[in-house]
Amino acid sequence: MRHLIVHNTASGPQSDEIFAFARALARTGDEICMRFIGPGMEAREAVADARDFDRVVVSGGDGTVSNVLDCLRDTHVPVLIFPSGTANLFFNNIGNAPEAAALASACRRGRTASVDMGELFWKDEAGRIQRHGFIIIAGSGFDAAIMEKAAPSKGEIGEIAYALAALATPEPPVAHFTIEHDGCIDEFDGIGCMVGNTAVIQNDINLFPDCRMDDGLIDITVIEPAKTVELLPTLLAGVLDPAGKGLGRPQFKMLQAKEARITCTPSLGMQFDGELIPNNSGVFGARVLPGCLDVIVDDFSKLNPR
Repeated sequence: MRHLIVHNTASGPQSDEIFAFARALARTGDEICMRFIGPGMEAREAVADARDFDRVVVSGGDGTVSNVLDCLRDTHVPVLIFPSGTANLFFNNIGNAPEAAALASACRRGRTASVDMGELFWKDEAGRIQRHGFIIIAGSGFDAAIMEKAAPSKGEIGEIAYALAALATPEPPVAHFTIEHDGCIDEFDGIGCMVGNTAVIQNDINLFPDCRMDDGLIDITVIEPAKTVELLPTLLAGVLDPAGKGLGRPQFKMLQAKEARITCTPSLGMQFDGELIPNNSGVFGARVLPGCLDVIVDDFSKLNPR
């Protein structure tokens, strides 16, 4: 078998585990090609010949995984996600066993599930339309502010950087969101608007209870105007009811759609999968790319038939 491993050496504290995985994966007659992305090799270059391999392994944090999977969409090469980052939220949404040997076994077995990506559109500072796929959440407002403030320290202190960033934003600015979705229009005031492809975050809390990466939809949520401390009811609901089927998500207004155009007035910062992007226009679009990825799953995966 031919395996391509794409690894970001600048990922989180478990970055070296990929080498234990490669040793567990190798069998006589195999070829394992490792490519290290970063300065000197971009994601698109690293997977340009992905169809020549039996498996592709993507190793890094959520930003790395998002970038590489965006380049692999519609290739339908079996892709294994290896968790080497800080939060590894996309890997957690898949639900595979995290040990290197178990992941190597799943990779050789090659059983896959067809999953969606989201696709985001926005105007850059020069007025040009830009796009990027996203695998977890894209948004404008409070979540973007948290990502921006957490960026300098997340490599050193890990997930706690996000909690500290939230506390450092006690009074998030309020904006007016106009959401055009699948022929309908809804308007809300809020401190942020998030568009989700997957929505399970730390501690298995599902931000958007009906969100799945294999349902052919994106989930859109506006957070009602509130100070950070006033979001405590939603936080408690997440702790007491992680799946969100009982208590729901107070202070969240939720929609589902295949495609949406969102106008934020005034313009707030934006992010996708933890990566900050400039968007001074306050207008962005999002749509689902259904079934564009084949991810490798094991018997523990949340993507197995229910």
